Amino acid sequence: MAKLDALPKPHEGSYRAFVFDLDGTLYDQKKLRLIMALRLLLYYLCHPGKIRELWLLKTFRQVRDNWTGDGTDVDALQYAAVAVKHHVEPALVEAVVKRWIYENPLSALPKCTDHKLADYIRDLRKEDIPVFIFSDYPIEEKLAALGLEADGMYAPGDERQIALKPSPMGLKLIMKEHGLSPDEVLMVGDRDVKDGEAARSAGVDYYITRK
Repeated sequence: MAKLDALPKPHEGSYRAFVFDLDGTLYDQKKLRLIMALRLLLYYLCHPGKIRELWLLKTFRQVRDNWTGDGTDVDALQYAAVAVKHHVEPALVEAVVKRWIYENPLSALPKCTDHKLADYIRDLRKEDIPVFIFSDYPIEEKLAALGLEADGMYAPGDERQIALKPSPMGLKLIMKEHGLSPDEVLMVGDRDVKDGEAARSAGVDYYITRK
């Protein structure tokens, strides 16, 4: 496998399929986090009695980023881990996470879209080159908010029970389901320790969008 310095032009590359990470790759994560920080500040200034929810969100992010388990019941196990640490019910953790990490950001995503990559994906699909999304978070609603379509979505929490990156499980499953060999796939992501490592473990070429 090789780390590319630039993305090949859609009609000139030798790859039969492209796999994209979503969060931080297809949109400007710093911009989104700034928008969400302002929303959180305004909300909890108006609801000071719920301020502890911020610590639930912070802990969930930490747990998610450092999770080393397999793909079985990832969400439920992580909600439970956060709940134990903060002495609350897992249902509260789930509700807060769904509200602030999965649902509320959707309305801000169009303002944060990486338009170059979005156009690149559209060009790939015009050339009939399959595009797959491999993410550590739910995909479908975010992808729709970005105005994008894909030929397949692979994330933990669905029936395939895919492990979190840097596990290469998602990449290997994509190749298996679509009859692809490692040299026919390019992985595109924003984090070498997650996306790059998953690609290396799966034996596929990769491109990292941001340092």
